Amino acid sequence: MVLGIVVFGAAFLVGLALGTYTRRPLSTAFLVLGSFTALLVLSSSGNAVHAGAVLVIVGLLGLVAESMRETFGLIAGR
Repeated sequence: MVLGIVVFGAAFLVGLALGTYTRRPLSTAFLVLGSFTALLVLSSSGNAVHAGAVLVIVGLLGLVAESMRETFGLIAGR
């Protein structure tokens, strides 16, 4: 279980690193994490629909987190 947490954390950090170039770090990090999770779901179940659903859900969570970050930044005056 610890190895799984480390691997998911590393995937998230890689996504954050890629997101610094796009100026959308959270949405990029969640997209990378969603792709990794979808790959795990696809390899374990073999169902592409479930893997696609995981990718879409995690990607949407990233977009929501990014918009919340921007909104709070505007409210705080940054």
